[in-house]
Amino acid sequence: MTPRYFFAIRYLARNADYTLLAGRCLSILHGFLKRHSATGIGVSFPDWSENTVGASIAFIGSEQLILKQLRSQPYFTMMATDSLFEVTEVAEVPEACPEVRFTRNQGVAKCFAGEKRRRLARARRRAASRGEPFRPVAEIHGREIIPFNSALMESKSTGQQYLLHIQREGEVSQVCEGFGGYGLATNRHHRGTVPALPCLSTFFSKQE
Repeated sequence: MTPRYFFAIRYLARNADYTLLAGRCLSILHGFLKRHSATGIGVSFPDWSENTVGASIAFIGSEQLILKQLRSQPYFTMMATDSLFEVTEVAEVPEACPEVRFTRNQGVAKCFAGEKRRRLARARRRAASRGEPFRPVAEIHGREIIPFNSALMESKSTGQQYLLHIQREGEVSQVCEGFGGYGLATNRHHRGTVPALPCLSTFFSKQE
């Protein structure tokens, strides 16, 4: 198998908002991928739990140079200089790391009351523009939702905030390639996997 490399970031601030910081890091990756027309970088959340994305994020890929360029982005450098982030060097992924999949699932939002109201309002406006009566269809309730966490994002074009809903599929049997623009798998087209990196403490110089 082609060697893979990574660098990781740990959030150092007390009472850090992991949802916000994960979103900032994903935004940096998203912009970097667009500017460089790069692909093949996946994201892992080594401290993931059912309640939080955790205090660290890692970027994984097969091209060391691309990862080094991503690592040197001004936001990461500034946060490290201010002792708000600790950033590891780019290193080879350790052997025998379990493989996992982090999937962006925006379908989760459809289960929230606020999102349902927005979709109903859009459907009502469309019906009115067509001169048709509005007949909403009742949705089936009680659908089971796989546990998820979120990253808070902000649109550069509109300034509006939104959430990326992320789910973790544990211990995937084989390595898969293919990530979306945020370094995440998707439900259909991108099914990339990443190492779980459970032993990152050996790569960080500062102790908790």
